[in-house]
Amino acid sequence: MDKFDVVIVGGGTAGLLLARELSKQKHKVLILDRKKNLLEFSFNTLGSFLNLEQFGLSHNVVAQDIDTIVLHSKRVKRSIKSDLYILDKKQVHVEILEGIDNNYATIKTGINIKEIQTDVKGNFIAVVDQKNEKYTGKLFVDASGTNGILSKKVGLIPKKTQLATGVEYNVRYLGNHSKMYLLIGKVYQGGYGWIFPLKNQRAIIGFGTFDEKIVKDLKNRLHKILELPQIKKLVLKDNDKVEGGSIPITPVLEKFICNNLVCVGDCVSQVNPIVGEGYKFIFEAAIMASKAIDSALKNDNLDFLKNYETDWKNRFLANYQRSKRAQERFFKYSQNSLLMDYVLLISKLYPDARAIRSLSGEYGLETHNK
Repeated sequence: MDKFDVVIVGGGTAGLLLARELSKQKHKVLILDRKKNLLEFSFNTLGSFLNLEQFGLSHNVVAQDIDTIVLHSKRVKRSIKSDLYILDKKQVHVEILEGIDNNYATIKTGINIKEIQTDVKGNFIAVVDQKNEKYTGKLFVDASGTNGILSKKVGLIPKKTQLATGVEYNVRYLGNHSKMYLLIGKVYQGGYGWIFPLKNQRAIIGFGTFDEKIVKDLKNRLHKILELPQIKKLVLKDNDKVEGGSIPITPVLEKFICNNLVCVGDCVSQVNPIVGEGYKFIFEAAIMASKAIDSALKNDNLDFLKNYETDWKNRFLANYQRSKRAQERFFKYSQNSLLMDYVLLISKLYPDARAIRSLSGEYGLETHNK
């Protein structure tokens, strides 16, 4: 039985980026994931303000360059100029996997964690899978997404979390390939919608909601959106393959450490509340966590893990708290088309730069251009 410096539960965005950084620092890392294929996703694309170079990614991960965001309520449209991307999630993960040093990192798939073993001080000493195979390490990381396999066990996040859930189709696109659309207001079936252009006259159209009462009806509501005249001018549904997934919308958290357990990503609700797109924020959190873990291992001192929480709070806490308040207002406004029309109309009084800071979750900060 091998003993690792770090055992990471979850081979998604957070887990893989963290493993890449730790393997570069020559720490022995084990990644465990319940999926058999790490390149299968519920959603295959996302809109992002990610700075590719900052995280060692090439332009090959981009499904489409975007220069305009169109906010569309029932009667009002606002176009905002901005540089961002529609990302190909599969290619993002391919590049991260290629950056992992296999001399120091081991990946095991098809692993379901059934038991967690701790010592008398409450430190994790091992996780055990469905075949009773034990995996031991000095430090453990929960990067298991909304499952929160370890974070829920130690009480860092509630066992039942509130989720925003969405469905989408890959459709024929009739609009401008450099424009993406965000659809808001009651006319969009009590939730919110998006159109993400892709290459070859294709696009992703999706519908999501925060309301648990209408989650089971998502597909039918998306079909109704597809029949709206303004939407029919932009997309043409030509297949029945539907995809879907969820992101957490829990309260803003500040604690990600419990003894020798470090949590990164959706398992501790690190998606920005107003943005929905988690890559940019989870990547930054994973980098912070990697630095703290590196220091803790080199100094054989768990106190260094606290640097991760401190760095995250300094970078994100105020923005996340403000984003959470904005998210709660949006829940309320999205149920009233007239009110959403008014809000969007008033927003035209503010410059594009301010709107982009809000949409990107970077209140009070300059956004990074490509």
